[in-house]
Amino acid sequence: MTGVSDWEAFGGGLVEALREVSDRVFLVVFSRADPQVFVQLAGGEHELHAEAAGAPSANPSRMAKAGWAPPTGTDPPNWTCSLPLPALTVEYAAMAARCVVALRDVHGLSGPDGLVYKAWRDAEWPSGAASPNRDLGENPLVLSWPGIPSVASGGPA
Repeated sequence: MTGVSDWEAFGGGLVEALREVSDRVFLVVFSRADPQVFVQLAGGEHELHAEAAGAPSANPSRMAKAGWAPPTGTDPPNWTCSLPLPALTVEYAAMAARCVVALRDVHGLSGPDGLVYKAWRDAEWPSGAASPNRDLGENPLVLSWPGIPSVASGGPA
């Protein structure tokens, strides 16, 4: 990939992965060396919600400039942002760029080569009587995005 930085390639792959984070799908991207450095995404029916681990020693203006909302006294003190669904490619790209800012600029990761991901799809809630057509979910969920390796277990809770 001549002319494309590792972070640009990672961001492009993340855009593709975000399209797969639909209702009941969760994606956590984290540092293999320090699982407390992460971004996590949760798909809902009408929204894609993202959280990024706070970095106590980091300048919060970088996160705010990237579009993250500051922690609101919650524990853990994660930064948040949301994307209404359905979304345009440019909106997914902005969400991916926020994630890159959190991992690269705030947490100081030199490149995405030390990142891994864990993804899963929660089971569908039963509606009354047990349905034979109920989606039981999938864990682990392997995304089509090949940018970083998947792990079957581990990482932040």
